[in-house]
Amino acid sequence: MKKLHFVRVGFTSLFFIFFYFRGYTQPKYKKEHASIISLKEAIEKNKDNPAQLGILYKRLGDAYQNHYGFNIYSLESYQTSLIYFKQTGDSANYYGTKMDVGWMYYFDNYTRKYAIENYESALGYYKRTHQLQKEIHTELAIIDAKKHQPPFDYSLIRELLIIEKRCKANQFSYDLSYTYNLLAICYINHKHLILARKYLDLSQKYAQQAKIDWMVSVNNFYLGRIEALSGNYKTAIDYYLKAYEISGKNKDVALAKDISYHLSIAYTKVGEFQKANEFYQQTILYSNQYYESEQTMTIRLEELNSQYKNLQLQNQLTEQANSEARLQNILLTVLIIFLILAVVALFVGRRQLNTITRQKDIIHNQRIKNLELKSLQALIQGQENERGRIARDLHDSLGIQLTQIKFFVESRHKPLSAKERATLNQIIDDACQEIRLISHNLHPTALSKYGLEIALEDLINKLPSTKKTKINLEKYGSLPPLSQEAIALLYRVIQELVNNAMKHACARKISVQLLANQKDLLISVEDDGIGFDMERQPQGSGISNVTSRIEYLSGQVLWQNHAPASTGTSVMISVPMAKIAS
Repeated sequence: MKKLHFVRVGFTSLFFIFFYFRGYTQPKYKKEHASIISLKEAIEKNKDNPAQLGILYKRLGDAYQNHYGFNIYSLESYQTSLIYFKQTGDSANYYGTKMDVGWMYYFDNYTRKYAIENYESALGYYKRTHQLQKEIHTELAIIDAKKHQPPFDYSLIRELLIIEKRCKANQFSYDLSYTYNLLAICYINHKHLILARKYLDLSQKYAQQAKIDWMVSVNNFYLGRIEALSGNYKTAIDYYLKAYEISGKNKDVALAKDISYHLSIAYTKVGEFQKANEFYQQTILYSNQYYESEQTMTIRLEELNSQYKNLQLQNQLTEQANSEARLQNILLTVLIIFLILAVVALFVGRRQLNTITRQKDIIHNQRIKNLELKSLQALIQGQENERGRIARDLHDSLGIQLTQIKFFVESRHKPLSAKERATLNQIIDDACQEIRLISHNLHPTALSKYGLEIALEDLINKLPSTKKTKINLEKYGSLPPLSQEAIALLYRVIQELVNNAMKHACARKISVQLLANQKDLLISVEDDGIGFDMERQPQGSGISNVTSRIEYLSGQVLWQNHAPASTGTSVMISVPMAKIAS
């Protein structure tokens, strides 16, 4: 009955997540929304009206953004509207669209600097025209982007406190909620949780009054972060799920990725490993969807290609203008056509050259990667063979010699007293025991005879520090037969992580969990030791060995460290079953 209940709960969770995640699916634009179609028809009717075209392209970008979330079509529409606004001198709409373009660039680390450039351009205009509320909102957007840039600039907190007073004086509720949200995030990053909660509560109050859904979602997420940092993981899960629901309605993939990652950690902390696994897998899907999607890659290239696109559209507009006075400007038209052909020829030639260069680089990198994999395979195989040889030599040669010494001494009763013989025998027995222990650590017999699970149980039972350190091994699901190479690599990885927790983290409790399904093998090693800072502390050979072995098996390693909070370290490993099955 328990097993049936577990299967029912797992299936229900998968069913819930399937429909819950539908809000994040990127459209393929097979059937466009009616409002988008009507805007495109209006654009066709107003081809000769630049002022109207700028407004229509701006509305088209907004429509794409509202219906499909993060996409390249919004950015292209905004870029086109900027050209028409600049041509007609419509500064208000021009800088308003600049803010929209900055928002598109904000979500990617690579393009965030272009977001700041667009924001600062709009800020200068709002200051010149004395539009106080838009000026304050733009300053907040710039601070929001800059807070991601290391090292953290503490002057941003002082600027936010000044903006808070200006918002209160002018009763700008929306921007006041935004200000409190940014202050809370800054204090969370520096572990000032009491101040962070104070400002989040204030931000949530104004956000709910003004019905700012995205702000409510972000505030719920960071309230969950505060609860998690305080050790209240069940309360944190409640906040995360509230944030998750709203982000799904807004199609905010970037925020959903962060929420699902922290949900996987929180569910692990409360012992709900099935849900932790589901949200961990969803985190990987979101990361691939966002950072490796066609939309993100195209937006990263959009800034590099914007000059050429602007030139091309400017030439089209010039041709339309010249068509009205072609007889008077025939010479200029011929010159422009010549320049266009030259630019196109140069662009095509450069593109072909870049394509050839990229192909060569890909082939070269693939060869290097293959050589690295072969070298790593040979190194690992050589290490295991050498371990086995040394273990056999210790056991078969030195162990036998010590035993012979013991028998020889025991046969000579007269030269040695009984006490001396007992002492000598004890020393020889200790040496034999130490040799057997070294031989087992170098090449455990259970590893090759009985498989990974028995070898891990044998490892935990024979560790010398188990009296001081409590080690738990938990298994979920049944492991299929694994290849000897995969068994050896996974055993060495878990052995390295357990030894690190005992030796360096001074852990009193270590939890090793194996979760197997048809697709992946998930391994979790968690301790309550002192933790360490992955960014500041240099990585030793142990971490490098773990990473290289898992990458060799086409897996992924996720390190979660809590220093300096002294709440331990957790390592989550995901390995595809197809790579390790025999």
